[in-house]
Amino acid sequence: MMLPSEHEAEPAQAVIAPGVMQVHRASPPRPPRATAELESAREEHAAYVRGRERLEHAGFLRALVVLAVVVLVASIEHAGLGRVFVHGWWSQW
Repeated sequence: MMLPSEHEAEPAQAVIAPGVMQVHRASPPRPPRATAELESAREEHAAYVRGRERLEHAGFLRALVVLAVVVLVASIEHAGLGRVFVHGWWSQW
């Protein structure tokens, strides 16, 4: 029995070594190229996400400032105004 050479092999088969045949597999499917509309929609979505992140950061900072003010007021109330602002405190500065 005669072995086919590489040039004589069928398109779906190739000779790896004499007497050994291997079937070629198709490459995995690839998604189609993005259209201009899809690219512009992706850019718009990325801009929207960046804007939402800015708003979220601003809200977070605002909440931290409010929390700091609440803690300060509660601390002053707990200690008492007379102990925090002693008579003549403004002249110390």
